[in-house]
Amino acid sequence: MKIGILTYHSVYNFGANLQVYSTVGYLKNNGFDPIIINWLPEDLEERYNRTVPDGQIEAHKIFFKKNLPCTEICRNDNDLAIVIPKHDIKGIIIGSDAVLQHVHFLSRIHLSKKGIVLRKKPAVDVLFPNPFWGSFIHLMDEKIPVIIMSASSQNANFRLFRGNLRKRMCISLKQFKSITVRDEWTKKMVRYLTFSSIVPDITPDPVFAYNQNIKEQYSKDELTRKFNLPEKYILISFRNRKCVTKEWLNSFQVMAEKNNLHCVVLPMPDGIKFDHQIKNIIDIPLSPEEWYGIIKYSSGYIGENMHPIVVALHNGIPFYSFDSYGIVRFKYFVNEKSSKVYDILIRAGFPEKRIGILSRGYKPPRPEEVLGQLVDFDLSKCENFSRSQQTKYNAMMDNIISSIKVRG
Repeated sequence: MKIGILTYHSVYNFGANLQVYSTVGYLKNNGFDPIIINWLPEDLEERYNRTVPDGQIEAHKIFFKKNLPCTEICRNDNDLAIVIPKHDIKGIIIGSDAVLQHVHFLSRIHLSKKGIVLRKKPAVDVLFPNPFWGSFIHLMDEKIPVIIMSASSQNANFRLFRGNLRKRMCISLKQFKSITVRDEWTKKMVRYLTFSSIVPDITPDPVFAYNQNIKEQYSKDELTRKFNLPEKYILISFRNRKCVTKEWLNSFQVMAEKNNLHCVVLPMPDGIKFDHQIKNIIDIPLSPEEWYGIIKYSSGYIGENMHPIVVALHNGIPFYSFDSYGIVRFKYFVNEKSSKVYDILIRAGFPEKRIGILSRGYKPPRPEEVLGQLVDFDLSKCENFSRSQQTKYNAMMDNIISSIKVRG
């Protein structure tokens, strides 16, 4: 049976690539024929092409070609309605990742020193309706099961979704055979939009099952030789310059080395943007598979993004998150409960392993505090959580496969 996957598969983002790769691996390992429904809005493609260096773009494209079987490029709903029967797709999984976003007009209004500013109109992938919300379903002649899996709303300010917009969103969500979400915030959003008629389960990101689903991975020796890595290393990865200062990093590095731990800079796909004097640097281009393995074999991770935290939790790697997610209102109030990192760490029992960086008056924790969080890491608790996530993931996938096999 051929199963279509509709998600952020081709963006130049390590975590996004790995979540869909894990889903592809699961389906192949269980006798299915997965194919990516290659929806690629022109504005989304243009944004990533503009912000990511050519060498890193090529590394992602090599990864796509090697690991992700895709349909032809689809630019709109009509294109999707054509390629689905053309490839004899009998069920569709939408997700994982932030596939249930909508940036409301009011969320684009911000206060600045110059007064009220209206940010530019967002890309189509974060505006309802779009294919992630099932906008193509009514165009299909054959009604096949369409399922939303471990979706996130990327801290959408959903209380702004009212009146006719809310009713239209409710109708869209009720089209799906089943819905699960990745975090409590998105669960609340779906419940709110459907007037409590749908209360989805919270299910894991597919990267929590990466080691199960992807059999061929880089070894530690391969990565150590290629990137000249120390035996024991802590990864440092920032984009936002306000997280820590160069002086903070210098102090941290001195303390880490006293513990026989060496700091290594891990880049974002758009390169290294923060100030540092760390001599061990991994630079782009870097494949998503290499990125995963570098975190997997590290002795610790410090940084902003979510998927490195997922990789760390999955592999029992100590970490500390400088959390850059959450709804910000008027520069002063941050709703941290809308952060996907906050959500994961609350459920994992590691709330002390993060600090929100968006709030007014933010000050980084002292370097010795962060190092202490890495050194005093509860590996047993982490392993128990990782096992529970994999169990929940497998139960979720069993339910998805059963729903697709039972047509109608």
